[in-house]
Amino acid sequence: MQASSVHPIQAAPLPFARRARHPGSPDPVRIVSLAGNAASASFTLQAGMNLRDAISMPLAAAGINGATVRFENLRVSPHHFLMPALSHDGKHAAFYSAPHEVDGGVVIELACATYGRRDGAPFVHCHAIWRDAEGKRQGGHMLMDQTIVAEPGMAQAWGLHNATMETRFDPETNFTLFHPAVVAIEAAKDKTEGLRTVLARIRPDEDLNMAIENVCHTHGIRHAKVRGSVGSIIGAEFEDGRVVEDLATEILVRDGDVQPTADGLRCHLDIALIDPRGNVCEGVLARGRNPVLICFELVIEEQADGKI
Repeated sequence: MQASSVHPIQAAPLPFARRARHPGSPDPVRIVSLAGNAASASFTLQAGMNLRDAISMPLAAAGINGATVRFENLRVSPHHFLMPALSHDGKHAAFYSAPHEVDGGVVIELACATYGRRDGAPFVHCHAIWRDAEGKRQGGHMLMDQTIVAEPGMAQAWGLHNATMETRFDPETNFTLFHPAVVAIEAAKDKTEGLRTVLARIRPDEDLNMAIENVCHTHGIRHAKVRGSVGSIIGAEFEDGRVVEDLATEILVRDGDVQPTADGLRCHLDIALIDPRGNVCEGVLARGRNPVLICFELVIEEQADGKI
């Protein structure tokens, strides 16, 4: 297991056009990551179970303690969720909406979830895009212990056996957030070898693309797929020039990778962004222009050269 407290090593980007003020002092360590032997699993989300248990039970059986999970075209009913919102209490840079419920359920078009532990129990943090019975497309933060799988569906996970994402109170943002943590020391026979997976947490005001590049650089990874992608950024600026000005937004990565170029490692991120009204905006992020809002939970999977 390789543990790293990662300090950004590349030149700082131009001052961000969009910024947020957090209640606490900035932590000097802006990125934390853990790397280990890559583990993956495919499994069925069982009908009748809440999504937290439908995800955590198969992963526990597979011995995977920390992971990202992706699933598509899954029918759930009922569906419970929150949306990003401005904070009006002065205690947070941004917050959540009141809970929403769709009794008749929805079809989850795409979801990305971080699997870890909260107070010693399984916990899943998930952002998703869905369509309701009328075809309305929306996105948000799913309440996984209240949303029920209506029909079986497949899920794919990438993670680590010997590390997890565990929640800790974060004074900087005044939230309880996921943080990479070792849960077991690898035995000599299980030492890290071959392709690796990295769990990481990125703090506010780090450019998302560049932070991912830094994680890869620190662990000596030249080619990677971005598998885990749950977090928030301050609005968005896309490569095609579109700009989302909302302060409070949540994102998931539809597709992402890191590859070497003549200018060093470069991260390509095709994202789906959810605004405070639940609207979904999609596209490729512009490098150096998209600061993290609260945090970003990252899982990357190392790839053999030329295999992306």
